[in-house]
Amino acid sequence: MNILTVEELKDVLKISEKQAKALMRTKEFPSIKIGREYRVEEEALIEWMKTTKSIKLDYSKC
Repeated sequence: MNILTVEELKDVLKISEKQAKALMRTKEFPSIKIGREYRVEEEALIEWMKTTKSIKLDYSKC
């Protein structure tokens, strides 16, 4: 099992850190919160990418 941080997620998806943080906070995204930090399992990310075509991000809490 490989767990990705916000920094690693942004590198994998080629998005900004702000976008990665907003994505991790959405209810549709399979992230988990550990303390104050968000993480996502690599396998869950792959499954999410297979089923999700688009998502609206809320940047107000980033």
